[in-house]
Amino acid sequence: QVAVLLCVVIGLSMIYSGSSRRHTTILQHPSIQSTRAGCLGRIRAPSSGLRLASVTPVRSVSVGAKQTLYDIPVSNHGARVRMLIYAKGIEDQINIESPAALGGMKSDGFKAISPLGKMPVLTLDDTTVSALPESTVILRYLESMYPTPSLTPSTPVGRARSDLFAQIVDSYITPIQGCMYRGPMDASLRADQLKSVKSYLDFLEHLLSDPKAPGADTPAADGPFCAGSKPSLGDLVAYPTFVFIDYMLPKKFGWKDVFETRPGLARWWDAMNHWEPASRVGDEVTEALISWDNDGRWERVGIEEQVKTSTNLQWSFD
Repeated sequence: QVAVLLCVVIGLSMIYSGSSRRHTTILQHPSIQSTRAGCLGRIRAPSSGLRLASVTPVRSVSVGAKQTLYDIPVSNHGARVRMLIYAKGIEDQINIESPAALGGMKSDGFKAISPLGKMPVLTLDDTTVSALPESTVILRYLESMYPTPSLTPSTPVGRARSDLFAQIVDSYITPIQGCMYRGPMDASLRADQLKSVKSYLDFLEHLLSDPKAPGADTPAADGPFCAGSKPSLGDLVAYPTFVFIDYMLPKKFGWKDVFETRPGLARWWDAMNHWEPASRVGDEVTEALISWDNDGRWERVGIEEQVKTSTNLQWSFD
């Protein structure tokens, strides 16, 4: 009986030990081991990584393999992640590849790492999760893995303002931003969605400028960025969409100036364009949009014809 009991104890010990190793893989990453005091210390619980693994059962990546972000320049969701990579100075640790390297977004090779066929997606050098989809998930993962320089505000109010800025863009502007460049689409629906974009821009202006906005009486509202004097994840989420807005609304729909009557956003836009990681991403996205233009995209999807002939509709909402 003693021998049997001893075997059970040893067996349970081995199971617990193996589970602990799996649950501490992320915490053993060298970038986290070297985190200095005062930097971001809120590492996601490894159990959340295991849940992600159950959702995306994709090919395994050997430990020590270089991480790869699959993305294209015109992807405003992927642009957020590229901006973080540039800001953290970790290009030597993360490759940036087009899905074409795996045969394209509809290929079996790409769907092996992104079952929903969406980008961006990041393959990892971790044994618990072999690939992460969704730009917000990737941003928070990389912010935890590479905490310096921090892109997370140091105060609760600052974090709330950064999250709110990002949430307005992701929940309200991103779902309808296709009205600026996609087709076919009913002309009235397109015009209505452009009007909605205007209202969301006005709310972002309120957040940055109104003394009654959340956190307006704290240093987090001093700007020029959405949560204070330093860029944060909220700025990274919003900026690529604003590159779309700044390029398309004046040129394709006759808006005079998106920022002229929005001084808070104008100050934010200027600060972002003078921040090297954002400026670099802005150049990448703009170059891709120019390529769309040269390829006749807005004519091909019917936008130019709609704006020209549907004179009963309002297209400009300065």
